[in-house]
Amino acid sequence: MEQQQIDMFGVPKEWLDELIADWKEPLMGGLTMLAISVLSDAQERIALGHNDTARQYINRAKYIIKQMEK
Repeated sequence: MEQQQIDMFGVPKEWLDELIADWKEPLMGGLTMLAISVLSDAQERIALGHNDTARQYINRAKYIIKQMEK
């Protein structure tokens, strides 16, 4: 299961959950800013031709957005 998450996100899901928890803290910008930041990183990876890494970043952003619904 963890390998599937690493293939999907580039990191274990638990790392994303910790990142999300950190960004929920006051003065960190919130989950919307975190998702925007991750998508900006994906754009940079696309520009560099790192398509698989960009895909993982986009999956991270989608996971973050999904967590905003909870």
